[in-house]
Amino acid sequence: MPTITELAKLFKALAHKDLGTAEEIAGRIACDEEKKGHRTAAQILKGSLVANGTKPVIEDRTALGNPLPALLLNALSTRTSSVTFDGVQLRKPARDRLQEIVKEFAHQNQLRSLGIHRRSKIILHGPPGCGKSLTAQALANELKLPLFVVRFDSIIGAYLGQTATHLRQLFQFAETNECVLLFDEIDALGKRRGSPTDVGELDRIVIALMQELELSELRGFVIATSNIPHSLDPALWRRFDLALHFPAPNKKEILRFGRRKAQSLHLPLSRTILHYLSILKNYADVEKFIEDEARRMALLNL
Repeated sequence: MPTITELAKLFKALAHKDLGTAEEIAGRIACDEEKKGHRTAAQILKGSLVANGTKPVIEDRTALGNPLPALLLNALSTRTSSVTFDGVQLRKPARDRLQEIVKEFAHQNQLRSLGIHRRSKIILHGPPGCGKSLTAQALANELKLPLFVVRFDSIIGAYLGQTATHLRQLFQFAETNECVLLFDEIDALGKRRGSPTDVGELDRIVIALMQELELSELRGFVIATSNIPHSLDPALWRRFDLALHFPAPNKKEILRFGRRKAQSLHLPLSRTILHYLSILKNYADVEKFIEDEARRMALLNL
């Protein structure tokens, strides 16, 4: 175990927002544990300093007025992209609703003066690969807000009540910072209660999530996505201000998206490529296929 002196230095660095020193001390503690033969503990500590290849929120917290507690430094990852609504394949009803959200945010003070609250909690649901996560990023860009993706492996705790505490801290962050907080595949937290195969703690997590959604006054937005909406607790749905269904795309939408993606990567659409596009089932598969073909063609020309 680290000494009290080491922990005091770590806490002092965090209190002064000296993140470089905090990371150095944390790394030293992990190395000391490894030298003592505590390999499992060392691996857990080192793993906590890296967000599985994604960019940890610690690198961006200097730009925020109210950073997360040290406990949740790795609970959020930033996701950056320049995509807007024009770069997402959206059907008109969904596009109209999302544009309303942008307009509400821009005129929230006027709405508040009339006693009207803007919508801030949104769930996007539908089969995998139909553009839900990309739409969340596009909405964040249209709103000109940073997007933070919740890392479930960091907030789900091993002890009774720990996950509920982590959720409270996440929502406190969203209450004090203008941002988009994305719960991608919220099915991991919001499953239907009462299953005989689940332990009681899972039900408590669902209740805590619903309470946070209902009681939180967000400065920005919470967006959730779900691939299996039928697995979500029925009471969870009414905690969201807006639920948008993203259906599987039809062949015409697949082709339109493929053409646009190919054009952006300067890839000519051969008959072979068009044939493969005709048998793909979702936007994610189209994007991967077009990128693979563009990469292959680029390498052939080198």
